[in-house]
Amino acid sequence: MRNLLGVFVILAGVAAAAPAGAHHSFVVAFVPDKIISVTGVVSEFRFTNPHGIVRFMVKTPEGMETEWRAETNSPNALKRRGWTRDSIKVGDLITVTGWPARDGSNLLRVNKIELPSGDVLQGQKPAPIPNGGEE
Repeated sequence: MRNLLGVFVILAGVAAAAPAGAHHSFVVAFVPDKIISVTGVVSEFRFTNPHGIVRFMVKTPEGMETEWRAETNSPNALKRRGWTRDSIKVGDLITVTGWPARDGSNLLRVNKIELPSGDVLQGQKPAPIPNGGEE
């Protein structure tokens, strides 16, 4: 019985650690010292844990459409900043400003999103610049 309890404790620890291992670090996935803006039409907005996702279609200079994804903070963090699950709607023309993915994919970490009304939804705030940006 004691061995069975030990096996259970080990399995519970492994199961609890699995989601944490799957969660990625901001600096591993995104370029922290570069911010870009991309404008497109929303095709999906998921207000879910662990991160909200905005999918939007962007027209290239050649006139082709390409899908971009923007990752937000958790819904709890977004609610504290005034977001709701209805803040962004399919069909909205938005401008997403954020940090691009390190792998060059069409993925951003949201700093802010400008809505058709001109309102701005605040996402993750930039890290402070050491020494106020002075060398």
